[in-house]
Amino acid sequence: MVDLLVQALADTWEVTPGVLIILVLSLYGSQVLIELGVFEKLAFIGRPLARIARLPAEAGLTFVTSLGSVVAGNAMLARLQQEGKLDGGQTLLAALLNSTPVYIRESFTYQLPVMLPLLGMKVGGVYFAAFLAAGVVRVLFVILAGRWRYRAPAEGVLGEENEKAAAPGKRTPRFREVFVQGFARQRKMLLRVGTTFVAITFLSFLLMHSGLISRVVPYVKPLTDLFHLPAACVVPLGAYILSPLVGATSIGAMLRDGLLSDWQGIIVCLLGSILMLPVFTLRVSFPRYAAIFGVRLGTKILATSTGLGMFTRAVFLVFFLVVK
Repeated sequence: MVDLLVQALADTWEVTPGVLIILVLSLYGSQVLIELGVFEKLAFIGRPLARIARLPAEAGLTFVTSLGSVVAGNAMLARLQQEGKLDGGQTLLAALLNSTPVYIRESFTYQLPVMLPLLGMKVGGVYFAAFLAAGVVRVLFVILAGRWRYRAPAEGVLGEENEKAAAPGKRTPRFREVFVQGFARQRKMLLRVGTTFVAITFLSFLLMHSGLISRVVPYVKPLTDLFHLPAACVVPLGAYILSPLVGATSIGAMLRDGLLSDWQGIIVCLLGSILMLPVFTLRVSFPRYAAIFGVRLGTKILATSTGLGMFTRAVFLVFFLVVK
């Protein structure tokens, strides 16, 4: 038990400093930009999307912020909820909307330059299409859920704030004042986010090293039998659940060696991505979302997000099982 705690502490110490630096810089930097009025000037980009989904204009503002940093956008969103400008449902939908820029960013930084060459054009192309479809489904879900739940578009308060900002005689804050005010307003948020992130990251590593997550791997064999996949798929599929890059590398090698057909490669990749999502959510996303939104709302956001991602990939999986 002592060794388990020591290992979890060591892994937490290895991971958290870098992430905490990014979190602090994102939260503090976004607050400075808010004080300077930079995001308000760019709010027109996300406002139409928020209006279509019948979300307050503030949701469009956090979406624009998420184009640069999802953490900063979500931190702004959590602060708006605490100020009573958004209710829980609006915050959940806006958080889902904030995560969509990741699909654009990862397409050019991970999917196209890494996964596509590893898996080949056919298998990699289908995998990439499923990835993009998950982003589209997420946006459609936000729009449909927003229009179903909220009868009329909420105007929010950005318009009033902008009018006040543009009022004659309003003094533009100095840079020194902005940096001081930014820290003062985010101090409590920074402390809460940092403490919660470290605690949940430690618990996640403790759970991983206890063997609970790795016990998923033995259940892969029945799945490969169910989908009539070669026995050799057990290892890459199990690896994919814990590391998509390692799993994709193994699957790509099997495709090139002729051990898997393109159809089998597609099934393995889609199945692996479905099984990987909840594990990735627990290991990576949950500490951050719980730190920003709290455990209860963070869990709801991630459960919805993970469910949508798994559903989209499951649709692709069923389609290729049928068309065979």
